[in-house]
Formats: sequence, C-alpha cells, structure tokens
Amino acid sequence: MELQYDPAGRTLLKTAGILMIVFGALGSLVYLLGLAAVVGLRYATSGLFSASEDLVGMALLLAGALVELITGILGVRAAKKPERAGRGRLVWGVLCLLLTLAGIGHIALRRATAPLWELIFGLVLGAVVPVVYLIAAGRVRKGPIYEGEEERAEERPGAEA
Repeated sequence: MELQYDPAGRTLLKTAGILMIVFGALGSLVYLLGLAAVVGLRYATSGLFSASEDLVGMALLLAGALVELITGILGVRAAKKPERAGRGRLVWGVLCLLLTLAGIGHIALRRATAPLWELIFGLVLGAVVPVVYLIAAGRVRKGPIYEGEEERAEERPGAEA
C-alpha cells in the first residue's frame, strides 16, 4: 500500500517553500548590498559615520534571509518526498523565524534609519511565510493518511470523531 500524505499540507508546504526561496534570495541580496553600503560609508567617511547598531541588525537579517532560503529549499524537497519531512524541517522553520524577528527587533529597538513602514513590511514578510511553513510542515509531519482511517477511528472504543 502506498502511503498517502495530506495533499493540502503538501501543497501548502511547497507554496511556502517557494515563497521562502524567493524572499530568501531577494532578502539575501538586499541585506548583503545594504551591509556593503553601510561598511563602505563608514570607511569613506574615515570612521566618522558610526553604524555599528545597523550592522548587527542587518547581519541578523542577512542570516535570517540565508536560513530562509535554505529552509525553503528543504520545504520544497519535503513536499515532494513527505516521508523526509521530519523534525529538522520544523527546526529550520523556527530558526528562520527567530533570526528574522531578532533582526527586525534589533533594528526597531535601536531606532535605526529604517522607516516604520519598512519594518512592518519586513515583519509581515519575515514572519508570516515562516509561520505558514511551520503549519504546513507540521501537517505533513503528522504522517500518512491511510484509506478508511476515519471509519477505523469510529470503531475504536473511546475514539472521538
């Protein structure tokens, strides 16, 4: 008997994985360029420009974008082969979410040069997609769905439908 995994969970995992790949790649590029600009500006002004607070937040966001890219790739692979959707996918999703939230929080708390709309936009993109990924990975990780599983659950004593 071939194992059947939750098709809606697999589709959601694949969609979230693709979005994470796109946002992770774009975020990596943007944060890498931003990091280079801040470092270049510091050296161009002979150290008069101090951006150490911005550097830490941007480094966290860059790390979060790179982890998001890796997590997206793992998510798409797990959607194709759900038997591989183990605890590691959930760990990567949580790590991605935590790094993104830490970077945005650090920049917001340091009152960096980023406007409020940009922080809110980053928070929505940085938090919503990983949360959807975690939900989908959890659904796929529950395991295979067997034919007639609902009927067997009703036959067991004490089972709730």
